[in-house]
Amino acid sequence: MKYVLAICSALLSVSAAADSKIPVHQAVELCRAEQNALRRLTCYDAISLTSATTPGVKALPSQANERAQQATVKPTTAKPAKSDDDRFGLEHKEQADADETLRVTVKNVSYTPRKELIVEFDNGQRWRQIGSDYYAIAVGQQHTIKRGVLNAFFLANDNNNRTIRIKREQ
Repeated sequence: MKYVLAICSALLSVSAAADSKIPVHQAVELCRAEQNALRRLTCYDAISLTSATTPGVKALPSQANERAQQATVKPTTAKPAKSDDDRFGLEHKEQADADETLRVTVKNVSYTPRKELIVEFDNGQRWRQIGSDYYAIAVGQQHTIKRGVLNAFFLANDNNNRTIRIKREQ
């Protein structure tokens, strides 16, 4: 019985909001109180139809449909957007198209007092090793700088299987 009374009052409030001159903010509050999602949506739709017209003139459903058709954008010939289910698990593949590696040639090699490498490449960049692991490197060799997660960068060589973590200095 309580639900029937609530439904009736909600329906009356929707029709009252659509027919009378209730301020928009009060009509929104009435719609917000509705628990059923479909009824709440129709309540909001009724508010937008009455507020979109001039005062004293009610919008007919046919006029609302004409406005909606005019407002729609013509479809383009672009590929349809993939749904979230179709893209699940492939997010990292879409980002992999970005340039994630840089091929460089060693121009100069030096060490810090803590035996960390400082490598200058032919493109003018200077990188410092993070940590003190051994990494064989010589002037003139080709190396690859790879981007890792959380802004990490790794220096690798095709001739061996070792990598070291580096950060850019200059």
